Amino acid sequence: MAEQEGVIKYKLDFSTEPLVIDDAILREVNAARDAMCREGLIGVDTARYGGLGFGNLSVRGIAPDQGELLISGSQTGHLAELTASDVACVTGSDSQRNVLCAKGLTVPSSESMTHAVLYQCDAAIDAIIHVHSPDIWYHGAALGLPATAADIMYGTPEMASAVVRLVSDAKRGKMPITLFMRGHQDGVIAAGENLAQCVLVLRQLLKRAQELN
Repeated sequence: MAEQEGVIKYKLDFSTEPLVIDDAILREVNAARDAMCREGLIGVDTARYGGLGFGNLSVRGIAPDQGELLISGSQTGHLAELTASDVACVTGSDSQRNVLCAKGLTVPSSESMTHAVLYQCDAAIDAIIHVHSPDIWYHGAALGLPATAADIMYGTPEMASAVVRLVSDAKRGKMPITLFMRGHQDGVIAAGENLAQCVLVLRQLLKRAQELN
């Protein structure tokens, strides 16, 4: 049986309160998200994953020196554009205890723990995009992408640890970092210095993967 998409598996300590997000950050987020939606890598498709939303993106947050990150909210893939009400601010995380602290008017994406540990393990990462691409995922090995094991499910402490190991094995400071998750159907991650860099590498990977079909 396929793993259900969009299920939050971490313990969430959530504070419901409005976020004040700079317009420039929202424009950057929406530009990257729109590019990925047009490629079919983020969004909603009634023929995929039971019609649930898929894909998410994040940037270092309102107080990045305190480890905060801003991430698209859970099940917001159907929205044409994100506002501050559709984004969550992750204020703290403990992957070993599987606890995430966040605030906003929407709960953070189910993959937020993976985003959080990526930011923690490499200071050069300022943006992350998690997409769902059958093409890239199927050809991940041929494309030379690092991969987590097939028995590791998304949103778990095991996934967080596996991602940390993959990034640690890569050359630190070399951006962007890309990987795919064998145990998370079609799941691919790009982490980089900004969202535009992540969009570029994902488009390049998609083109290369489609040429292999």
